[in-house]
Amino acid sequence: MLRLALTPRWLVAALVVLLLIVAAVLLGRWQWDRTQSILAAERAAASQAIPVQDVFTAADAASEVPAEGIGRPVTATGGYEPGMQVAVTNRLRGDRPGVWIVTGLRLADGSVAAVLRGWVPAADDPAAAVPTGDVIVTGVLQPDETFYADAVSDPGAVAAIDHARLAEIWQAPVLPGFVVLGSQDPTTPPAPLPVEATVQTADVAFPLQNFFYAFQWWIFGAFAVVVFLRWLWLESRRDES
Repeated sequence: MLRLALTPRWLVAALVVLLLIVAAVLLGRWQWDRTQSILAAERAAASQAIPVQDVFTAADAASEVPAEGIGRPVTATGGYEPGMQVAVTNRLRGDRPGVWIVTGLRLADGSVAAVLRGWVPAADDPAAAVPTGDVIVTGVLQPDETFYADAVSDPGAVAAIDHARLAEIWQAPVLPGFVVLGSQDPTTPPAPLPVEATVQTADVAFPLQNFFYAFQWWIFGAFAVVVFLRWLWLESRRDES
């Protein structure tokens, strides 16, 4: 096989195979880089805050936060409703007992977004007072809390944040999930202490098409080597016979 491979005919064939391998490697690398570029662009787009209403379609606006909206940075513009506020009981900050303050923010379309404004040691803390005037809230959208959603609580309090329960209490259409407040413009001190979002943005869908294209090119390069060696082996056996 070695003597046959060193003949002019087979050296030319080897050069052609080598060129095919180089081309396959470069094209595979190009598809791999394209995969990473698409992934980076989609992650960058998903990290940009969008109006909370845009997360929902007509079909899911009354049911639940869609999977792609969970952990999504969102904005909500409107005014807090003084009569739409509850304290979420038994919420710790470190080892300090307290409550979360959730306030309804009336949006331009008439719907209400539940905004988790933060933590206070008690529901009557001055920082829990409902801000007045229009505000722009930026935060992270979280799904409803399903544990203890139907637990009976004192007036003005709930055991978990569930949009259906809030809609019942507030007698208003409430968007699914709730917004964990990150920043508010204008600020209204004193304010509850910030609460960290527990459910972060899920990773974007992996661009499998370009990923597989990359491996197809690399497999093609490996296949060219196999075909060349197989062809050389068969030719050497024929010469021996």
